[in-house]
Amino acid sequence: MQFLPLLLSLYFLSSCRAGPLAYHLGGFKPNITTSVADRISLADAAVEKAISMLDSNATFTGNSLGYAAQLFSQMAELDTATNRTNYLDTLKGFFLKAPHRASNFSDILSYGHAAVKAYAAYNDPVFRNYAIQSWYFGRAYTLSASQVAAGKTSVKGMSIVNNTYTDDSTIATLGTGLSALLAESTPDSAERTMYLTAAGDSVGFLQANLITGNSQVQDNILSGANLSCAGDSDAVTTNPGLVMEGLAVLYSITKDPGTQSLLSRILSATIPNQVWQQPDGVLTFGDVYLMRSLATLYERNSTPEYQDDIAQYIGVQFNAVVDLATANGTNIYSNSWPGPPSSDFYPTNQSNAIAAFIGAITVSNPPNSSTTSMPLPSSMLLPSPSGSPGMTLSPPQQSKSSKKTLAIIASVLASIAVMTCVLLIRFIRRRQLRSNSASSSPPSVSPFGVWRNIRRPGKYARDAPGVGGGGPPPASEAVRGPISKRAGARVPPRLPRPAVVATNSASEGSSSAAPPPSDLPTEELVRILNERLRGRNWDEDETPPNYPL
Repeated sequence: MQFLPLLLSLYFLSSCRAGPLAYHLGGFKPNITTSVADRISLADAAVEKAISMLDSNATFTGNSLGYAAQLFSQMAELDTATNRTNYLDTLKGFFLKAPHRASNFSDILSYGHAAVKAYAAYNDPVFRNYAIQSWYFGRAYTLSASQVAAGKTSVKGMSIVNNTYTDDSTIATLGTGLSALLAESTPDSAERTMYLTAAGDSVGFLQANLITGNSQVQDNILSGANLSCAGDSDAVTTNPGLVMEGLAVLYSITKDPGTQSLLSRILSATIPNQVWQQPDGVLTFGDVYLMRSLATLYERNSTPEYQDDIAQYIGVQFNAVVDLATANGTNIYSNSWPGPPSSDFYPTNQSNAIAAFIGAITVSNPPNSSTTSMPLPSSMLLPSPSGSPGMTLSPPQQSKSSKKTLAIIASVLASIAVMTCVLLIRFIRRRQLRSNSASSSPPSVSPFGVWRNIRRPGKYARDAPGVGGGGPPPASEAVRGPISKRAGARVPPRLPRPAVVATNSASEGSSSAAPPPSDLPTEELVRILNERLRGRNWDEDETPPNYPL
C-alpha cells in the first residue's frame, strides 16, 4: 500500500490524453457522457422542431432565406453522421419549394452548400445539379486576376459570399467552401481542377486580405474609394468557422502542407480566444459555422495534433447547450449557451444548437482518413513565407501525434525511474536505521571472555576449557574481534588459560602447564587485559568464563 500513490501516478500518466491547446479549455464538462443514442435523439428532436416552424415555401417566415438553407444542410449532415437516409425525401420536397430555384438559387448561396451536403449524404445527382447551379452563380462574382490588377469589377463579390449586393463595396469572407466541396464530389478531373482552382483563388484572397498576422479572420474589407481596403476588425466566430470548414475540405483533397499550416494556425488562434467565450470555455453565443467547422476538422482528421482539443471543445459546447440553453421538454434552444433558456423559437438559435449536437455525434465516430489526395494546380499553391509580408507560412511539423505518444512514453519511463530511486533510497535508509539501532548503545568493557562463550542456563559454556573434553577452542573462535592481516600488524597475545581444579578422582592427575590467573601479578593481568581489549568491539552476549569452584 505504500507504493499505491506512485502506481496510480503511473497509470494516470500513461492514460491521460491532452493536446497542445488543452490548457485553454475551461472547467465546464469537456467530456460527453451522454450516450450516442441520446445525442441522436436530441438532434432529431431539435430538427423536427425547426421543420415544424417552416412555412409552405419551406422558409422561416419573416427571416432570411439562408436560415432555411442552414437547416437543410444540417438535415443532410445529421443523416451523414448517423449513416442513414431519414431526411432524403423531405429535402427533395424542400428544394422544389425553395424560392429562386429557377434562377440558380441567386441571392442565397447557402442553398448550394445544402445541396452539396445532400449529394454527399445520399449520392443523388439532383442535389449535385442544384449545387453546380449555385456555384456558377457565385462564380460570376469571383475576382479574377485581371480584375484585381485593374482594381475594379463589373459585379461585386467573390465566390464564397453569402449575400451579394452590387451597390455595396464590402467584400465579405462569409463563405461556404462550395468550390472545395464540389471538387471533392466531382469525378471528372478537368471539372475538379476548375473547382480546385476557384477554391485556391479564394484562399489566396483570404490569406492576402482577411487573415491577420496573428491568424485572426476578419469579416470583410471595405473596397470602396478612399477606404484603402481596410479590414473589419469585428471578432466573431462565424469568420474562422467558415474559413476552417473550406480549408479542411481543401486539405483533405490536396494534402498541401501550406493549407494545413494555415488551418492549424487559425484553429490555434480560435479555440483559446476569450473574446467570444466565457472563462469556463462555453461560447457566449452559439454559432453554427464554428461548430460545423470543428466537426469537419475532427471527421477528416485535418489537424491530428489538435484532435483531442477539438473533441473536448465540442464536448464543452454540447454539455452547455443541453444543461444551460434549453428548458426541459421544449426542444427550443437559446442563443446564449451559458443560459438562461428561452421558450421563444428563433431559427438561428435552433441551428446553432443542432450544430453542437451533430458535432457531439461526429466525435463518437472514428475519423475518416480514406480521402485520396490530388495535386494542387500550380496557380493555387499557397505562397511561401517570403511571398506574404507579415505572414509566416511554415509547413506543419511532421509526426506531431507520434511526438505526443513519445512524450507519454517518456513520462511513464521517467515515473518508473523516479519510483526506482525512491525504492532504492528507502532501502538504503532502512539499512542505515538498522545499523544505527544496533550500535546506538555505547560499548562496555569487560575483562571476561577470552573465548566466545555463550552461556546457557544450567550448562557450562560449549568451549569452556577443561569441560566436555578439555581441548582448546577452534581457531576461528580463539580470538574475538577483528585482527589485522597487514604486514607488521601487532597480534594481541593470548591470555593464558585458567587452570582447572579437578573435583573428582579422574582429574586429579592432570594439571595445566600454565600458571593459574591467581598466581600472576596484578600489573601483568592488567597489561594482558588491555592488550586483549584493544581494537575489538564488545559483544553484549559474551559472558564471563566458568571457573569451577
